[in-house]
Amino acid sequence: MDDVHEPELLTVYHADEAEVVALAGGAAPRLFALVREDYGEDDAVVEEVVAYGVALPDGSAATVPLSGRGLGRWLTPQSASRRMLSELVWLSPGR
Repeated sequence: MDDVHEPELLTVYHADEAEVVALAGGAAPRLFALVREDYGEDDAVVEEVVAYGVALPDGSAATVPLSGRGLGRWLTPQSASRRMLSELVWLSPGR
């Protein structure tokens, strides 16, 4: 039995949301999408998600485009929206 080893996977700790928020100083990140409107065939409005993002407790934001190429770091979610010529759509409630 010398070749029996403990699992190499780390133990995952599952905390409830309130516990994690408390660890982060009482603020939780918020999820958002950046949605762009364009005109398709017959001048129909077509909406597409161009990126998903997270608003961090300090007010800054990070985005990941659907193309998977590159990450964005922004002063605010609103600045990401302006710079990416898109609408800001919140996916998680405000806290």
